[in-house]
Amino acid sequence: MKDSDTANVVVLVRSKIQAGALPTETPTKMWVGKGTGLTCDACAVEVTSADIEYEADLPSQRTLRFHQRCLTVWEEERGKDRQSG
Repeated sequence: MKDSDTANVVVLVRSKIQAGALPTETPTKMWVGKGTGLTCDACAVEVTSADIEYEADLPSQRTLRFHQRCLTVWEEERGKDRQSG
């Protein structure tokens, strides 16, 4: 993975958090498994069966799906958002 790819995900995640499209609440459960073909909530790219899919169950009853890199960025960015709020 290139650094520029990660930088693009950081920009996407920050903008989605600021717009309220990605929440900053702490997941109640995390699930990891084979990709199901659904869209990553961070980068909007399909999580294919060749990928590992990370599912975050939130207290609001919402489930988010991520690629590993996208999950890491979301966790870092939501932590920053909570610290500044």
